[in-house]
Amino acid sequence: MSHKPAAGLSAGQMEDLERALKQACGVCFSDKLRATLRTHFAGAARELGFEPTELIPRVLAGDPRSVAALVENAVIGETYFLRHPEQFAALRRLVFEPADPAAPLRIWSAGCASGEEAYSLAMTLLDCGRPPGKDRVLATDVSERALGHARAGRYGNWSFRREMPELRARYFTGDAPGAEVIEAVRELVQFRRHNLAKEPAPAGPFDVVLCRNVLIYFEAETSAQVLKKLLGAVRPGGYLIVGPVETALAAQLPVEWVEHGGAMLLRRPLGEPWARPLRAAPAPTARRRNGTARASGAARPAARPAQREEGPRAGLPPPPAPTLFEVAREAARSGDVDAAERLATEAAAREQSPESYLLVSMASEARGDLKAAVEAVRRALYLDPDMAVGHATLVPLYRRMGRHGEADRARRNALRALEGLHEGTVLRGVESITAGALRQALEQSAA
Repeated sequence: MSHKPAAGLSAGQMEDLERALKQACGVCFSDKLRATLRTHFAGAARELGFEPTELIPRVLAGDPRSVAALVENAVIGETYFLRHPEQFAALRRLVFEPADPAAPLRIWSAGCASGEEAYSLAMTLLDCGRPPGKDRVLATDVSERALGHARAGRYGNWSFRREMPELRARYFTGDAPGAEVIEAVRELVQFRRHNLAKEPAPAGPFDVVLCRNVLIYFEAETSAQVLKKLLGAVRPGGYLIVGPVETALAAQLPVEWVEHGGAMLLRRPLGEPWARPLRAAPAPTARRRNGTARASGAARPAARPAQREEGPRAGLPPPPAPTLFEVAREAARSGDVDAAERLATEAAAREQSPESYLLVSMASEARGDLKAAVEAVRRALYLDPDMAVGHATLVPLYRRMGRHGEADRARRNALRALEGLHEGTVLRGVESITAGALRQALEQSAA
């Protein structure tokens, strides 16, 4: 299958780079990921101090610094505190509170991106009365840049999209965009670089392993291998947790499916050593609730504005200027929700972009204005009535507002918009998600 070449790169060069990055970190390129690779290719070269034409042979030769620079510029994870709160509530009730206070818990947050998930785990441990300083959260990611952000522990408003006033008051100092995680939380978390697709799991066993919204960026074979690796790191009786849209990928794992409060956890059976062949558990039949169909904030690659250069470098044209939507999305990632909402609104009006209205909706939801969030999605759907992600976005919004009939109707509309689409089709929206992943999430979100 041929793809449109990125600006400044021939089709052959683009395919070679995709192949090299897939070999390095297992990423399967969608159109959106190709766009970020195109935008940030020259930036990766600048970081290393040489011309863009020098980066291609270095990456193809497997030079670690060159590969790392390209990965960290083109493949960027993004998350926020207490994402998928029903999963944290289930962990608290099923694992953290019943655990012996004298026996420290060990947790692995795989693909932790900028650290919000790992710190959310630590805050939840402390909040449910676990002894301070005893438990350990190992947080790993392939990106040293993301890990540097995580270790710094400073976050903006975009990381607080989930309302958490009490936890924020207890476990942070200062206000966004300079809110800092307190030392009692930091001391529970260790950050370490780890290539999930290529390296063995860290030494376990772990009571809980979380790997959420990472598997959707791998090919099926790689996802299956990574899932087996993750489950192998879980102690018998412990839990593996994946993103709500990724549960279908785990259908063949030899696990027990445990539903609690709308969250689905995968429990490794007691007395079943991983080295011995196990019967695969059937795919879960329980239906999910609590609006998980939105699949928001996935560890998605997020576009960032490219720095302009004065004319071509070494025969390559400068990278294309970012769109206003991309600038708005970057403002959101940096924590400036007000600027993100203003820029996205301007982008929607100027570019007639449904994606921009969805970003407006996310910003409105982040500041607690659900009515404005719904209105923004409706405007996106006016521009593109068949936008499946737009209909799916309304499901959790309506449920949070107690409008369950409208939530069910939005869910049916989203499924109708997905009819006839191949499972691997990457859908329009703020975040990368395939038709198959969204369809699975919507089916599991039925009340």
